[in-house]
Amino acid sequence: MTDADLPLDNPMLVQWEFASEERLEKRNALYRRLIEGVNAEDVLFEAVREVSPKRLLDVGCGAGEMAKRIQLELGANVVALDSSQRMVDLTRERGVEAVLGDIQRLPFEDGEFDCVVAGWVLYHVVDREQSIAECARVLRAGGRFVAPTLDDDNLSDLWEFLRSPNDRSLTFSATNGTEQLVPFFAQVEARPAHGVVVFPTPDEMRAYVAANMTRAHLAAQVPDFAEPVRVRTHHTVFVADKA
Repeated sequence: MTDADLPLDNPMLVQWEFASEERLEKRNALYRRLIEGVNAEDVLFEAVREVSPKRLLDVGCGAGEMAKRIQLELGANVVALDSSQRMVDLTRERGVEAVLGDIQRLPFEDGEFDCVVAGWVLYHVVDREQSIAECARVLRAGGRFVAPTLDDDNLSDLWEFLRSPNDRSLTFSATNGTEQLVPFFAQVEARPAHGVVVFPTPDEMRAYVAANMTRAHLAAQVPDFAEPVRVRTHHTVFVADKA
């Protein structure tokens, strides 16, 4: 089985993956602890901080870590939305207003928000054009849309190390993201966010691979190694401003 057999916009895969926080929180915690250099989450946060939003929507909020950070550090009125009831519940537990909903049909009025964040979300949705249009609709004139994504070659060093090269092309990535955003925004910028994840031990690599959405089976193929293994990460943070 290859990555192409499990596309990340498969609704059943997305529903299954985000019904529980276990794998999501495990890989996020490992990424944050092991990353060196640029952390894509910080690039996202900086893009939001630049516009000092008073009211912000976090679409596909996951467990609510970024929504909480923006609320605490920027003092924004944050509303979070996710298609998983579990993610909504976890976000509410962090003290952030959260609602159950679908990015393809946002339950908000036109121009409600100064900023909309959709972090690592758009390659999970079937109708990206409708989803982007909805995010633009709920933004006020001059508002900002921030949409981080994986690049096609993200973690390619890891998969090559495990002798299972990545053969997936994401539906929203550095390669094709700009062209999908341009019809809805006056200005689109792609900010690269490339770092290095350093795996000190085989156990930490196994834990990270086991928490991967489509390649968890490769955890059993992690060999023993004595020296830390360095793996390049490739993310792009799209920053799009509405006219």
